[in-house]
Amino acid sequence: MSPRRGEGAARYRVMLYCPDRHLVYDGRTPDEAGVGGGITARVRMARALRRLGHRVTMVVNCSRPRRIDGVDYVPLDGVARLSGDVVILTTSGGGLDLTPALALEAQARLRIVWVHGPDRPAGFEALGAEAVYAVSNFIGRIVRLEWGVAGERLFVAYNGYDEASFARAEKRKPRRDPHRLVYFSHPSKGLAAAIGVLRRLRARDLRFALHVFGGPGLWGGTGDGPDPEDGLVDHGLVGQTRLAEELLRSAFSIHLQTRREPGALAIPDALRAGCVLLGSPVGCYPEVIRDGVNGFLVPGDADDDSTQARAAERVLTLAANPPMMDSIRRT
Repeated sequence: MSPRRGEGAARYRVMLYCPDRHLVYDGRTPDEAGVGGGITARVRMARALRRLGHRVTMVVNCSRPRRIDGVDYVPLDGVARLSGDVVILTTSGGGLDLTPALALEAQARLRIVWVHGPDRPAGFEALGAEAVYAVSNFIGRIVRLEWGVAGERLFVAYNGYDEASFARAEKRKPRRDPHRLVYFSHPSKGLAAAIGVLRRLRARDLRFALHVFGGPGLWGGTGDGPDPEDGLVDHGLVGQTRLAEELLRSAFSIHLQTRREPGALAIPDALRAGCVLLGSPVGCYPEVIRDGVNGFLVPGDADDDSTQARAAERVLTLAANPPMMDSIRRT
């Protein structure tokens, strides 16, 4: 597919379409209020494509048409046709349903379904997209072996971090606390395990603290944060620049979970910030984390006391060895 030519023309016209309606958002939402990884990934992708010179339109559940960072945001009810050189269709919440796209006229040279998780969205087969984009090899294998998608239609690209957020945060010169742990994801993934690690650490050294970012609101839910306890600081939802600064202040990022991880944004964000990541060997973690090189994999059930105890021991060993911590951060 050759680029369109002409004075000032973008290389390609790209439309990203997501029919999810469980949250109202646009390109400002991740920076101003904080939101889940699926939405944040879409906004980051749109920005990245625009920086490459493409003309980008986001058809999503936004409140009104507006241009943000060079990307045109259009409300779902404001379109009757999906058009462009490339149309990317995706869903990451609200029932995982792509069938609304079937009611729209489609004019595209290439249609791609962007897959964020292991559950096949409704309407996937009927769309008949030419390509499928998976966020990890773990998800790619599921799409190929369980969904029956031919390998030649499939490609994998990991989610990335937003360098601009970290660049802004680094200008404030945040100071890293060697005893500061961070958990920044939906509570269902592994917050209870992270708190279990914290309790074991504080039984040995009261300087350790766990800073929690996110909450049920990440996925459009409601509910309170974790119960207060010593050493636990709940920040709730925060924007991406604030989160980047908080990560730069932290020494460890705790990712113990039983849920098979599709490809969380928390992984590249933690690594970019220089947090030493301790994760469970589930989902995409083994393909991203090389144990002992750029982070650590902690085998065992994340909810089991023995697994949390091993993670705490690893943190204590690393905290006592700053040269090793620096080596891992540089990898």
